[in-house]
Amino acid sequence: MKYSEELLWILDKPGTTLHDQDEAFQENIAFVHSLGLKCDCVGWCEMDLSNPRTPEILSRISAFCKENGRKARGLYTRKYVEVESDWYELVPTYFKDNTPCDRIKTVTDENKKIYTSVIRAFHELSLSPKEWGEDIYVPERFRNFCIQNSMDDLDFCWAKDIGKYEAEQYFHVYGKRLVPQIAIDYDLEKSNIKLISAAGGWLPEIANVFHELQQVNLQDCYLADDLPDSGIAYVYIPRTFSGVGRHTILLHKDIVQSLWKQKILPLSALKPAAVVKSLPGGYSLKPTQVIERPTGQFMSMMLMEYEKLKNTARPIRMVSEKDALKMLKLAKKESKEDFQKGLPKTKNETLQNTAYHVLMPYYSVTDGCFLSDEYEFLSAMKAMKENEEFQKSLSKEELLDAKPEGIVIGRCPDGDAILLCNDGKVVRFSHEEPVAVEQWPTLAQFFVDAINE
Repeated sequence: MKYSEELLWILDKPGTTLHDQDEAFQENIAFVHSLGLKCDCVGWCEMDLSNPRTPEILSRISAFCKENGRKARGLYTRKYVEVESDWYELVPTYFKDNTPCDRIKTVTDENKKIYTSVIRAFHELSLSPKEWGEDIYVPERFRNFCIQNSMDDLDFCWAKDIGKYEAEQYFHVYGKRLVPQIAIDYDLEKSNIKLISAAGGWLPEIANVFHELQQVNLQDCYLADDLPDSGIAYVYIPRTFSGVGRHTILLHKDIVQSLWKQKILPLSALKPAAVVKSLPGGYSLKPTQVIERPTGQFMSMMLMEYEKLKNTARPIRMVSEKDALKMLKLAKKESKEDFQKGLPKTKNETLQNTAYHVLMPYYSVTDGCFLSDEYEFLSAMKAMKENEEFQKSLSKEELLDAKPEGIVIGRCPDGDAILLCNDGKVVRFSHEEPVAVEQWPTLAQFFVDAINE
């Protein structure tokens, strides 16, 4: 299988004190720039090792370290690309920090103590698989899909929702069909010359040049003979202090096709699993363990509570424009460096007869800002420019049944666009596929949730 290789690296200067570390950082930056590369404010540089200049760059790093008493430190990552597989991994994203709020102590059939989560589900805007700690959660639509299609490879336990507002519910998920072992990079350390050499690619040369490899991350692989013919399986290895741990749900491609067709999960929630006939170089086989789960009695009790909640009317969460503007002003006061000045009244009024007129109250506070690490509110000029490019791109999209009608108002670091739709809703539109991956009922709700991200 083809794979990509990336290296995140920095140069350390032994003996550097707090007094002279700024000078060391500037030297790092200057050296990276001399290579024709970019870096952050202290010198961390991310390299795509498919760059034809990689041999030259590694050679210059080695020479610079020897001549200047520096030590290179890095993190190496390998991912398989263009994978064709009969199996897909479920790819959860983390719950927002304010979603989990408590836990319930219970026991397993072996009387071992474990916990299930208590959450406020309304904080989750993207209806996709989630993770928290070692646990995996799925939205109720996925659970309903499994029940309706008589799939019994998973146990579901409701994550109790004590949120005030109406929201789609989430369930802990526990697999029943255990994959007995998995190929991982656990033993792949710089000192393990044999494994480093067997891994191939640029890794042996990097290990030779770099004083320290903080991490070597190879994508997990599964032996074909260890997987069932169909259905759903899982891998579980408990976490340790060294960071080793796995909890992965695997779905056969027949199930994945149905999930995509019925729009139960977004494409980003599933990725092809790397299935191999034999152990690849650089990997070690690690045995898995049966995951502990609550008793059937406990899960039945939680299901009764879930059904009771579903029959209880709860309010839809609504945020007023006044609330959003108040929070925006407070955020600007606390993080001035992330906010532009408000748009002058004369320029703001020029938006009156445009699609952006509803944003005038927000532009009066700031003409563009970083609402959080995840969401940027674009200045009026940038928004209009990016909207023009987005609409041109959208007009060429042939596989989208219903194209969103709205304007670009923001963006995300991964390239997703934030759209204000004609019906007043705000959506996060994926850069990978023509689909909305998150949605807010109002503009005000978007600003509040983005700031609280």
